[in-house]
Amino acid sequence: MSRLRAAIDLARLGLRSPGRLLKGLYHLSTIESCRHHVVSGYGLAEGLPQVDLLELLGGKQQLIGSYSFLDGTSRPTDIALLRGLASRTSCRRYIEFGTWRGESLANVAPLVEEAWAVSFSADQMRSAGMPESAVKAAHFFSGELPNRTLIEANTQTYDYSELEGKFDLVFVDADHEHPGVTIDTRNAFRLLRDEHSVIVWHDYGKDYETVNWPVLRGILDGCPDDAHRGRIRHVSNTLCAIYTRQDLPAYRPERFLPDKVFDMTLNVQRPR
Repeated sequence: MSRLRAAIDLARLGLRSPGRLLKGLYHLSTIESCRHHVVSGYGLAEGLPQVDLLELLGGKQQLIGSYSFLDGTSRPTDIALLRGLASRTSCRRYIEFGTWRGESLANVAPLVEEAWAVSFSADQMRSAGMPESAVKAAHFFSGELPNRTLIEANTQTYDYSELEGKFDLVFVDADHEHPGVTIDTRNAFRLLRDEHSVIVWHDYGKDYETVNWPVLRGILDGCPDDAHRGRIRHVSNTLCAIYTRQDLPAYRPERFLPDKVFDMTLNVQRPR
């Protein structure tokens, strides 16, 4: 499309739907601002270095259940990553920021002693403008987990003082704008129990190979220092970033070229 044609189409959209145009321009400017911040402040023009998902799964197969294949959920490989990390002997307590339907929680809970979640209450969801169908879907898969502890609160304003230093695995999947991710990241580091503890952030990627710059900016800005930033990586074949003190080989992948093959078996049934 020529620049002239693009300008004409943009002008027409501005006349027809000025609100949509302004919203779109604001969204694009936010992305570019965050990308510039990451590149100029942290030198990561290509995003995070990558670690191989296979290194973190340890060669184990992962069975994923309680999965909707609907908008707003984690990818199957994201949940496989969480299950792989949760199945380690050092992982006893898991907590996630933002849970909604509870798919990740339902898949991790059977592998740990305690599964916690901090997530909006129904009233908070309504106040945030979420439709009633989204409110109804909350905790669809996780509501009856015997080892679940649910804290109905805003992850950015909740007082975590009683939870500091208690968790082996933290999954950050609440707000995805950089100010919210920054706050959630600061809180996540406070909850880590020891040097074996891990943080996973969802939606670091807009897809498997494209950086979500506002989320990456929030992750980096929320880290305690450069030493911690230097241990954050993108996990291959997922939308996730990870903080771990485990020494893993990092690399820059060749875009579009597969370096592993996945097999999937789907079993579909009505909810019980």
